[in-house]
Amino acid sequence: MNFSFQSTSGANDAPAGTPAGGNLGRPLVSRNRSALVHGTLVLFALAIVGKAVKLQLVEGREWAQFATGQQVKERDIVAPRGRIFDATGNVLVETRELVQLNISPWEVKPTKKLENPRATLRDGLRALKVPEKLIRRAIDPKSHNAVLLPGLYLPSAVERVASLPGVYPQRRYSRSVSAPQGIRNVIGSVNSNDVPSGGIEQELDSLLRGVRGRNVLLSNGRGTLMESPQFVGTAARAGHSVRLTLNQSLQEIAENELATAMKRTGASGGDVVIIDPRDGAVLVMAGAREGKPAPASTALTEAYEPGSVMKPFLVARLLDAERTTPGEIINTENGKFTVAGRTIIDEHKAPAMAVRDIIRHSSNVGVAKLAQRFSPREQYEAIRDFGFGVYTGVPYPGESRGRLYTTDQWTAKSSSALAMGYEMSATPLQIATAYASLANGGELLQPGLVREITDAEGNVVYQHTRRVVRRVLTPEATTTMRAMLESVVDSGTATAAELATYDVAGKSGTAKRVVGRVYESEKYNSTFAGMFPAQQPQYVFVARLIDPLGKIYGGVVSGEMVNGILQAALATRDASLDRRALAAVAKQLPVPVAKPLTPQQTLARLRDSLRQDSLRAPMPAAVEPVAEAARVVVTLPLPGAGNAPASPSRSKAAATSGARGVAGPASAAVTASGAPSRAARPVPTVYGLDLRQAVRTLHAAGFQVRIAKGVSGRTRPASGAVVRPGTTVVLESQQ
Repeated sequence: MNFSFQSTSGANDAPAGTPAGGNLGRPLVSRNRSALVHGTLVLFALAIVGKAVKLQLVEGREWAQFATGQQVKERDIVAPRGRIFDATGNVLVETRELVQLNISPWEVKPTKKLENPRATLRDGLRALKVPEKLIRRAIDPKSHNAVLLPGLYLPSAVERVASLPGVYPQRRYSRSVSAPQGIRNVIGSVNSNDVPSGGIEQELDSLLRGVRGRNVLLSNGRGTLMESPQFVGTAARAGHSVRLTLNQSLQEIAENELATAMKRTGASGGDVVIIDPRDGAVLVMAGAREGKPAPASTALTEAYEPGSVMKPFLVARLLDAERTTPGEIINTENGKFTVAGRTIIDEHKAPAMAVRDIIRHSSNVGVAKLAQRFSPREQYEAIRDFGFGVYTGVPYPGESRGRLYTTDQWTAKSSSALAMGYEMSATPLQIATAYASLANGGELLQPGLVREITDAEGNVVYQHTRRVVRRVLTPEATTTMRAMLESVVDSGTATAAELATYDVAGKSGTAKRVVGRVYESEKYNSTFAGMFPAQQPQYVFVARLIDPLGKIYGGVVSGEMVNGILQAALATRDASLDRRALAAVAKQLPVPVAKPLTPQQTLARLRDSLRQDSLRAPMPAAVEPVAEAARVVVTLPLPGAGNAPASPSRSKAAATSGARGVAGPASAAVTASGAPSRAARPVPTVYGLDLRQAVRTLHAAGFQVRIAKGVSGRTRPASGAVVRPGTTVVLESQQ
């Protein structure tokens, strides 16, 4: 098939090289389009450069931090909280390192060393007594939810489980407290989030909590955290350690005696405070309510109307100002006196009393009349100077300041009421601090609860020192007042607190208690405050019982409680007592005059001593009389010779000629008058008594005591042996 083409006119006339159908001089690419494309490319390049500049220069630091946040993980290292000790170095509170287990069940897989880790994990968790429900979740291979065990465990207890794959131990700290309840109230507490609540823990939190550290870990692509030498963390620094002035042994004695006193008297509560008057250190703060240890340190937080224990302060101030003397006679109106419409009644009624007897017999009439010698301002300042109505300054957040109204709030009855310890309130610690000024020569000291603070390296950063707030009395006035307070215990209203071996000084107070806004006739605060020993006081104490039944007087019920505390403290080694100073002021008790014993009595006493002491020694043989003047002859029969009494002629002849007696546990040299040596006294029998009662009995007899293991109740020297007072008697016990 043939095709023929015909060109149009002029179609073949174009010059060679000219595109068919094209226009001569016309470019192949449009310049406008090319410029648009090139401009777009330039703008895109500029945008990339700009973005790079922005990322690298403007936002570079921010993005670097973001990347670091994805790859680097920082974790806080909790600092161990500082320890708390008592005055003798016993640990009261410490932080223990425990472990909490976080388990990823899907990661618990076999390894080359362990073929069945799930069985090992199951057995280990059962040994830790983890509930079966949690164990099943922890070993479920299909579970992708982490299991955090709620318990905290010792590192040694979870050592085997913690090394398993998929088990992640997390270190935790727990606050461990081993202290009597009264000290716990002073210390306060710390919750699981390391937040303190109350007491020393809260007051000294900035020192106790230490400084947290920081650990830096690097995360890989799988999210596994690992340490890297590129990042250096900060180690945690442990908190400061605090040593308190409280004595744990003495605290336990006080709490036990308080519980015993409440049970004995039926009281609903009570408090005991003991401080050292030499430097103001608080040794004991015990409290109980409704038969149980108080939930707070009530000796600091609960103020009450103290009653007659306030009388010595005003009388001492009058003595200091030479407005009275101990022997001044005051008309006490036969125990009944009306002032400003209020009738004041004395328990011990007398037409007149010397000032010293006003304190000894706690005369309300006498002290009310003496208070009239003050102006209202002088009386207010006298009470205020002893520290009433203000905070003591101890580091305890909930302390009460008590109540003391200013003179513009007084009525005509206020002067006599304040003199008797009413229309005001004070905490047991405030009362003890005021009595300490009577014990130390007239200086009001700031009480201290913290003896020493040391940092983590052991450097002492704080140490308690004696701090005098003000001088409230002259030494001469305090000496006179201590003698008056000693007579209160010796022959006044608080004889129940008297000790056989040392002098005790104090003042009783029995005040009606306000219930609601009314004084209840059957509700009392029974208080005894004083010092031990009276001559060179080492303890100042305040003992209070709330609403005792039957006997209500503070000198009787609280005085007896103080007596028990002091006897137990004397029998305890670490009760913050200077034994050498005590020996210098011990009573020199007269030795009772004994009647001459007959041979039968001597033999009976010897046999009783041998039987009680479980001795198996043979009966001593008779001895021949030896001429020795001023001796009584004691002749014992030979074993098996019978118990026939010696003839009167024999006894009489022996008494006139003299003979050497038998030396034994129950025998002693006896003079012709029948009196043993004045430097000796018999060791009392303590069989049948418990350990504490036995120790008290021996102390009351004037002996030191050392406990040894052996036959319960046996003493060395044996009971009945006559030895010098102050001798150490070994008391055997099976405990």
